This record gives sequence, C-alpha cells and structure tokens, in this order.
Amino acid sequence: MRLKKVLVTSISVITLAALVMSCGPAPISSGTPAPKAPAVPAATPTTSAPSTPKPAAPVSTPKPAEQPRYGGILTVGISGDPPSLDVHREESAFVFSIAAGAYNSLVKYDPQAWPEFKVVPDLATSWQLSPDGRVYTFNLVKGARFHDGAPVTAEDVKFSLDRIRDPQVGLVKSPRRQQIANVTNVDSPDDSTVKITLKYPQASFVPLIGAFYYAVMPKRVVLEKRNDMTKTVVGTGPFRFKDYASGVGWELVKNVNHFVPGRPYLDGVKGYIIPDSFTRFAALRTRNILWWAPMSYMTVSQAKTIENTLSDKIAVKFAFHPAWYGVVFNVTKPPWSDVRVRQAASMSFDRKRMLAAGLEGAGVVGMAAQAPGEWALPEEEMVKVPGYTKPDIEGAKKLMAEAGFPSGFKTDSLVRSTAPQQAAAVLFKDAVAAIGITVDLNIAETAVWEDLRFRKAFATNAGSSGSGHTDPDIILGDFYVTDSPRNWTGYSNPHYDELYVKQSQTVDTGERRKIVWEMQTILLRDVPIAIAYWSVIPYAWWKEVRGYTPPSSHYFAYQYQDIWLAK
Repeated sequence: MRLKKVLVTSISVITLAALVMSCGPAPISSGTPAPKAPAVPAATPTTSAPSTPKPAAPVSTPKPAEQPRYGGILTVGISGDPPSLDVHREESAFVFSIAAGAYNSLVKYDPQAWPEFKVVPDLATSWQLSPDGRVYTFNLVKGARFHDGAPVTAEDVKFSLDRIRDPQVGLVKSPRRQQIANVTNVDSPDDSTVKITLKYPQASFVPLIGAFYYAVMPKRVVLEKRNDMTKTVVGTGPFRFKDYASGVGWELVKNVNHFVPGRPYLDGVKGYIIPDSFTRFAALRTRNILWWAPMSYMTVSQAKTIENTLSDKIAVKFAFHPAWYGVVFNVTKPPWSDVRVRQAASMSFDRKRMLAAGLEGAGVVGMAAQAPGEWALPEEEMVKVPGYTKPDIEGAKKLMAEAGFPSGFKTDSLVRSTAPQQAAAVLFKDAVAAIGITVDLNIAETAVWEDLRFRKAFATNAGSSGSGHTDPDIILGDFYVTDSPRNWTGYSNPHYDELYVKQSQTVDTGERRKIVWEMQTILLRDVPIAIAYWSVIPYAWWKEVRGYTPPSSHYFAYQYQDIWLAK
C-alpha cells in the first residue's frame, strides 16, 4: 500500500513517508562502539610572498551544547487504568505507561533513533548468533540489580522469557506467547550468559524481543507472589515503582543505583489518570501535566488549538503507529461464521469518511492486514478489492441475501471505553446499518473489555489494536495464527499458518514479501478482521521537557530514562 501524506492543516506534522520505517529486520547492535576514523595529517606549510592582509571575517562562536540537568518531576496524563501491573500478562499500553520505567529487557529500541526501529543493548551488553542462525548468546551487563537489591542473573532472564512462552512455567494468559513460539529453549549456563535456541533462523527475533513486554522480572519475587504480579512491580529500570491508586494516578521515583551511568536525570515521574479528554487537555495547557501520554490520543482539533495558542511552549508531533481501526468478527459464532456476512460488512465501509470522522484524517486508509510500508499489499492490488476505494452497498446486500439475511439481523459489539475506540465503533454501526445490520454497543472498561475479548465472549469487537512493530512476524502472527493468544476471532486456516512459518524462515526479502502478500490476500478473502484505517498518533509535551523523541510506537514511549527538565 503506497503511503499518502497525513493532511492536517496548520499542524507541524511529518509526512507518513518520513514516519513509516522499513519493516524489515532492524539492524542488530553488538553494543561495541564504532572505531574512530584515523586523524587526517595537517598540511605541510608552504612559503609565499607576503600579501596585503584582508580584514578578518567575523567568527561566529558556536553555541555550547545544552547540558542535561538533574532533578525535577515529569508529570504525565493518561486516560485510564490498566487491567493490572503485570507487563507480561497485559496487552494494554496503560500498563506500559505506568510500569515500563521500572523495567529493562535484554535489548530495547533506541528512543533517539525514531523513526527507525533500531535495536540497542539494554540488560545485554552484546550478543552473538551461531553459524546456523538458531542460537543467540546474550552477555549480561555487570552489576545490574533489581530494585530490592538482588543481583540480576541469567536465571532471571530465562525465567522471564519462559513465563511468557510456556504456560506450564508461567501464565495461562500470555498475549505475546505466539511472538516467541519459535523459541525451543532458554538456557542460563552461568550467571552472566543467556542462550536462546530457535526452531529455525528468524531474522526478526532480536528486534521482536526489544519491546517492553519482554521485561526481566526477578524469579524469586515472582515465585514468592505465586506468579501474581498484578500489583507488584520490581524491576531493574531507571525508576522504582512507588505507588498506584486506581482512578487517581501513580508515582515512580529515581533508581539511584541504576546500572546505566548518569541515568536517569529526573527525580521521578508522577502520572495522573484523567479519563475526560477535555479535562486532560486543560491540564496540559495549564502546565499541570508536562506530557500528554498517547493513551488516549489527542485529537487533531486539540493539536491545532495548541498550534494556534501555545506553539512557543508546547511541542506537538504526529507519528505513525502500527495500530488498525476496524472490527473483529467472532468467526465461531453465527452469523459471523459465514464469510459472506463478513465480506458484506467490510464492503459497506466508507473508509475515507471513517478515517476523517474517527481520527480527523490523521491516519491512512487501510484494508489489508499488514501495516502500511514495505510489507503491505501494493496499491494496484488493493484497488481491485471491493470496498477499498469506496463502499459497495449493492454488492454487500447481494452477499447478505445469499447468506440468508436479505433483511439483515441484530448483533452486538464489544467496545473499549476510550474515545478513539468508541468513535470507531459508532462508525462501524453506521456503516453496516446501510445493509440492514443493527448493532448494539457494549461499552466496557479496559479490564472487563480485555477479559471478554480474551474469552471470545462477543459477537463483534469494534475499535482498534496494535502490535508495536510492523514486521509480519508480529502483525500477521498475533491476530491470525490459529493458536495465537491474540487471535480473538477464532479464525483458523491451516494453509495460512503454513505460510506464516514459511515467511518467517525466508531470508530473502523479495521472496518473503511474496509470501506476505499471499497471506494478506487470504485474509482479504476470509475477513476475520475488517480494517478501516491505520492510526497516526499525536504526542504533545512542554518544550522544557528535553531528551524526548516521539517513538516509532507508543508501546515504546514510557521508559523516561533520557528525559530531563530544562527548568
């Protein structure tokens, strides 16, 4: 799918072409500094006749680089509570906004490299890959300690990864299990070494585990808590968890023993849970919060207001986020078990209008399952699909009649209680009304919504979801592979599953792309999820907040390690 510009009048918005990064495997860093270039020898002096001296040109003195300052509290506003504080267990970005600053993973994404997905060391200082491409050996940083004072060992890393991937060791509900299904074994041969063995070579593996939800937890504490970390946060991160009050806020305090020299700069982070968008916007404008966390998103109208009134004090940037808006169908329940009904619903979407109404145009019209970018189905293929460029109401009604519903039917839709998701649900309801489908919206708070969705206790689920990364291993695996915990649809296609494994093992980018395109074509035919558009997220912060760069995904926005306050 060819990217278009995000048309947002009067806002300092970067075009999507600049925002969307290559979706291939991110470069892997070994953590070894690059060698310095050799010094160039000075030129040999020459002798010449004296000349009349010319007036010296004025010399501009370069401004000294701004030096980070220590101290201060970063204040943050988000719109809701997480289901729990267990980053291994939960999908919601609310839990990352509260707890991610307290954790580290083996590797992470460089927040200063935006819009590139660049992997850099975190708890691992370096790593090596075996000649057959199946065994990664990670060397751990020396001296890292958990916030309770215990040293970090390779056994903690092993236990954390096993907790996510193996239900016998860890969580029955582990939403990221599918992402590391290629892992066959995690070993800790000594306290400073972790070996991860894969079934087959996977170029995207290291970038994949760079997300915050692969945080390293202390094995001892998890076992003491009987695997219940829903109210406990003990990590190695730049900030220690202090407290959290549902519906009120949370607080992180500086970890003075953080293993990264000189970090963090801040004394702490205070977060406020402000569900109402207008109240949260007022808190930002009056400097009661310094940073608007992108959960939930600021609207284009609010961003424009800042542009017109406070652009000298508050920065606003928009960044592409690999999150789709649309509707998930429970394909195990009639009438949504009939592919013709799902196709008809998708064909009723006026995607351009839905994007304009749902996100005020800040996004990209979409229909294919892969995020816009290198791996997406080409535009020339997309325009052939009924319902992509414009709704096909007559075609949709014909399919409804063939399925036995000439007059339509009634259904329900589970909706998360955040403004963008509710907007998407209303747009879905309006669209399918044109083909006789009446939708009752069941709006639920995040914890209830996640539980119902996980148990597939819904007919449809309108709203959005994302994966934090655009690699096909993640997006095309999370939502559609048969046994994936995030396959809320109940969709199962053995041929699709075979193609998923095949593309993951394919090293040649061109050949892999062909397989990924075939997978998207299958999903456009089967429609387990009808996608309407992809989002672009607004980030807003007071300009005194330094060292912050909007990340490539808001899943990676909340570690705060390099942020400092200029006053």
